[in-house]
Amino acid sequence: MENHNYQNMNFLIVDNIKPSQDILKQFVLRLTNKQVDSTHYAQDVVALCQQKHYDVILLGYDLGEKQKNGQQILEELRVNNYINRQCIVILITAEVSQSMVLAALEHKPDHYLCKPYSLKELDKRLSDCLRKKLVMAPIYQALDDNLPLKVIEHCQHGLSGNNPYKAECLGILSRQYFDLKDYDKAKKIYSSYQNSANCQWAVIGLGKVALQEKKLHHAEQLFKLLIQKYPLYLSSYDWLAVTYEEQFHYLFAEDILEQALKLSPRSLTRLQKYAHLCIFNEHFDKATLAYEQNYKLAHNSIHHCADNTIKYVQALIEHSPSLPLVDAKKLNNKAFDFMKKMTRDFREIDVKIQSHLLSACLFKITRETSLADQEILLGETLITREQTNIPASKLIEISTTLKKLNKDTLASQLLIMSQENDTAEEKEGDSIKEAIQADISLSQTLYEQGNYREATNKLNKAAKSYPKHAGIKLNLLQVLLVQSEQTNSKNNYSLAAQVVLNDLKKLTLTVEEQSRLKKMQKRSLLLTGI
Repeated sequence: MENHNYQNMNFLIVDNIKPSQDILKQFVLRLTNKQVDSTHYAQDVVALCQQKHYDVILLGYDLGEKQKNGQQILEELRVNNYINRQCIVILITAEVSQSMVLAALEHKPDHYLCKPYSLKELDKRLSDCLRKKLVMAPIYQALDDNLPLKVIEHCQHGLSGNNPYKAECLGILSRQYFDLKDYDKAKKIYSSYQNSANCQWAVIGLGKVALQEKKLHHAEQLFKLLIQKYPLYLSSYDWLAVTYEEQFHYLFAEDILEQALKLSPRSLTRLQKYAHLCIFNEHFDKATLAYEQNYKLAHNSIHHCADNTIKYVQALIEHSPSLPLVDAKKLNNKAFDFMKKMTRDFREIDVKIQSHLLSACLFKITRETSLADQEILLGETLITREQTNIPASKLIEISTTLKKLNKDTLASQLLIMSQENDTAEEKEGDSIKEAIQADISLSQTLYEQGNYREATNKLNKAAKSYPKHAGIKLNLLQVLLVQSEQTNSKNNYSLAAQVVLNDLKKLTLTVEEQSRLKKMQKRSLLLTGI
């Protein structure tokens, strides 16, 4: 084994085969003096990572039927920021098919290990990962802290020295410039390295800049060339599809995503985009199959939601009239099963209403009129009773289904109500934006400059004016947290943060806001125990 210091590192082993888990545990126990955690239950992993910071996760891919797989777990950990960029994740699997490997790599494990493997192989991969994490630590920390100017500074410092990960530094640096809309600096890097080895990202970057500059033909040529040279570099297909859409070539966009899905059929975001294009292009048979696959793949993942079922049924409603009656009834039974599970998993009233109305649509297609009328009555009863409690966006979706059932009067009523709700929300949003934008913008600048005291003052001022604005409080908590981490002022942080955390508990947060809060709560717990 290479001479690396793993002594103070926290390891987590995830493997559903006991002998394999024991071998990994014995290997790790020789590396660290810390307790080594292990589990064979997929559902335990996220909870463990919320409670404890792990430096290394040895993550099995296949964890048993009806459980999340390693790819789904890794995606959830990354999306919700339950692990930071400095955590080493090595994905271990016995499945070596191209589609599985490509799907797993899209979620960027630090390394990939195929069974059967030797401990010598594992040790080498672990050593390679640790070496990289140590060299790139300042850059990864700045990325985790969402400090683009610091990221740029650390990348430039690394490039001026002997950083062995020059290509990654350049990729990160150029993305920061691109995100900051400094396209000239980004383009300069992309142009310099577009023909270098393993720099496909540079060609992608040039294509993205061309899209921003509305040079659509040039962007198209760049992405096509990349696909020709590197047919397994999947993001090329995604960006070419975007380019086709910008040119209103929706059939070409559908076709290029179909090609990508043949290579990697387990990519949910790509599958959802493809299904949407199939609907737009009125290829309802393809859309139905794609949304069914999306439903199945999403079930154990963070993408599991009622919308997966609703979109599948909506596609089926468009597709079914072209089928023989016997085949339509068979597919109806599958859809009814999906909707039964949907209403069990998701209790929102709009989900229940849509289930009744979509069922009615399916019954009408198969000429089961009395069953359709029963479902319509159940749906309309719920609408009458609960319409004031349904969000505007959901009212619009329900009204669309009602039009399918020729319930135009009720559909129009819901649309009018949704517009009234939208107008009220828009006015409130404009008012808030005008009052706090200056302080929020200035606080962000002060934060990036390291002037945490003044950033805190600006955010406190905004929070007093708008005590129910979750975004302000989340920004305030982040400033307090970074200030404490960098100055070791834990006591002051604990008092101030506790007030903000208590306020946030009283607010209704969006999914994105909940994700931010979870990330900061974990860092807060590690820092102070609160």
